[in-house]
Amino acid sequence: MCKKFAGMALAALVGGVLAFGGVAEAKGFKDLSFNGSYLPRHPTVVHVFEPFFKAAEEKFPGKNGLSFHYFASGDLYPEAEGMTALTDGRVDFGCVRPAIFPGNMNLLASVAIPGMCPNATVGSLVTQELLDEFPEVRAELPQNSLPFVGWASAPYQIHTITPVRNMEELKGKKIIVWDATTLEIAKALGATPIRMASPDTYLALSKGMGDGVLCPLAPLRSYKITEATKYHLILNVAVNTFIIDVHKPLWDEMPQDMRDWLSAEGGIKMARACGKSLDDGAAADTKWMEDQGHEFFYLSDEERAKALEPLAVFIDQWKTEECKGMDPALVDKVLAFVQERSRYHTDQWNAGAYKD
Repeated sequence: MCKKFAGMALAALVGGVLAFGGVAEAKGFKDLSFNGSYLPRHPTVVHVFEPFFKAAEEKFPGKNGLSFHYFASGDLYPEAEGMTALTDGRVDFGCVRPAIFPGNMNLLASVAIPGMCPNATVGSLVTQELLDEFPEVRAELPQNSLPFVGWASAPYQIHTITPVRNMEELKGKKIIVWDATTLEIAKALGATPIRMASPDTYLALSKGMGDGVLCPLAPLRSYKITEATKYHLILNVAVNTFIIDVHKPLWDEMPQDMRDWLSAEGGIKMARACGKSLDDGAAADTKWMEDQGHEFFYLSDEERAKALEPLAVFIDQWKTEECKGMDPALVDKVLAFVQERSRYHTDQWNAGAYKD
């Protein structure tokens, strides 16, 4: 009888070791899916995400180490499923844009109010600070996820097939937009918006389905839009926000040293890097397009202020419509925070603090 129990105990022990070994062997964080929205050749992917991936592999090498596999928007699932994909674990690190999900991330959308932030660096720092400061903002993110980094696009401009030099020439033009926010902006500017997914823009323009697109300079080359649009009206209308979240069960499984390292590499450090990559990319792309014969139209300060007058209603609209039903005191507090931080970082930008 003792031998029998001893045998059973040994079998249980061996089975437990094998089971444990199987778990240990399966454990690891290799080839995590990282959906960053942009196409692989986008400057933020090249100059921010790819170096981060390389650093992760160097910091945590080996079979049970850390590595990432990059996916652009639409590669894993439709962009409109970004929130549920983070919740159900279809993606490990996934990007969501408040503008794609109107009504879900209303406090986060404050950074994208037209005229709020003048460039990507300022917008990115304000976005990350907003996430860090307000638990109510973090609560807007997809369930079962945690924020990794937030940033903002370069400011939006008008890019057209034929010259549009001023607001009068923009009236009635069919302008492609990529989300609900820019759809309303295009209408307020007097254009006729056509909403579609960003990767479809070049084909739509080449087939004559639109006269132009409202978007930052940065994605023009990666989406081949420069082959269709040769004229650019520089308005610096607004920035748009992006958030990369991590699937919480995955995060909770990671060892503490890995979480600490990721937290330090994400957050404000990566936000600033993303913003800089977009501003640098826009400057470089402007030079490249000018060399290719593209024409840029710049308004004077007075002309720009007048052009953007119709957009003044967006602050009240954000407060009374997008944030309807929320605590008014919280809404006012978030708005004041975003305005103050935008002024601060704009002053720092103008003083050259972010030009390194």
